[in-house]
Amino acid sequence: MKTTSKVLEIINICALLFLLLGAYGIAITGVLQVLAAILFLILFPKNKLIYIYFGLVIIFFLIWNGEFNWLFLLPISLIFFLTFIIYNQKKKS
Repeated sequence: MKTTSKVLEIINICALLFLLLGAYGIAITGVLQVLAAILFLILFPKNKLIYIYFGLVIIFFLIWNGEFNWLFLLPISLIFFLTFIIYNQKKKS
């Protein structure tokens, strides 16, 4: 369990670093964040915050029209929300 938590942390840190690459970095960050969230869901299926995260991700993709506008505040917020979920769970373990 400790090893998988470390893997989640590493994926999350890599995703945050890809933000520095601009538009391509946002896409790579999104993929890594969803991968980390899926792994987190498998490890901690009773954590309610991860379900909120996935709900917000689904809402974003349902209302996104392909343009880069104010709506991109949601994915940026989700990055920090997933980071909070991972580190909050680490404190509980």
